[in-house]
Amino acid sequence: MFEFVKSLNNNIVLAYDEKHNEVVLFGTGIGFGRKKGDMVEESSVSKLFINDSNKRLAPMIQNLSEDIVSVTEEIVQYGSRVLEKQLHASILIVLADHLYFAMERARKSQNVDNPLQWEVPHLYPREYEIGIMGMKLIEERFEVKLPPQEASFIALHFVNAQFESQDMSDTLKITEIISRILDIVNYHFQLNLDENSLYYSRFIVHLRYFIIRQKTHMKDTIGLNDEDLLETVKTRYKKSYQCAVKIAKYLYDAYSWEVSNDEIIYLLLHIERITSVTKK
Repeated sequence: MFEFVKSLNNNIVLAYDEKHNEVVLFGTGIGFGRKKGDMVEESSVSKLFINDSNKRLAPMIQNLSEDIVSVTEEIVQYGSRVLEKQLHASILIVLADHLYFAMERARKSQNVDNPLQWEVPHLYPREYEIGIMGMKLIEERFEVKLPPQEASFIALHFVNAQFESQDMSDTLKITEIISRILDIVNYHFQLNLDENSLYYSRFIVHLRYFIIRQKTHMKDTIGLNDEDLLETVKTRYKKSYQCAVKIAKYLYDAYSWEVSNDEIIYLLLHIERITSVTKK
């Protein structure tokens, strides 16, 4: 059971759970005719967003009109289709809040720089496509033209929503590190990786989880622990091994992360694959 606090629209409400934590409930007609203090049955809830941050939800959602939420829902549904993934429920509130303030800034001609504006289209092309579509929809519905960097901001929200328990600061940091690693690979092999390749997409995914493992100090998760294998791949894929060692050195110098031999093996195999495809 949940205690009703405030209706955002007929389908989204702010409530308290049994531990008096703020939650946002999603359900058809869930907000219709309810008064503060009413109880909401769990059976009427289709999706639940638990506030696991230090920010209070009430101030966040009080700025949101039904029109903003409706447009955000359309963007999220489009994004889910493009990515072919079920996104974390929090994206609706967080993205709607972002779009509200983005429109307010645009109306006042106030721009916010996005340091990753140019990296995002290359690292996350599908998410960037969603960002472009979102900007067009905002302009159509609200007659507000958002600045170009907003496409990358929206895209990063969709990157973030694909992973549980990750906030935007994590996504920004991971994106920046991936970009630096790709710079190392391109420079080491003196080429430009084929961004349209399936292997490129797989490489980006591998790098994301690789960085998360380093960042959270997850060790021995791969379980190879094979010195003979390392010696074999070092000899067979010498240049890719050298590149993987450069990446490990960069991570140690920048973040004091010690990359294990297991991780280096997997990293160099991905590097060998993506560079081989690009050369062809």
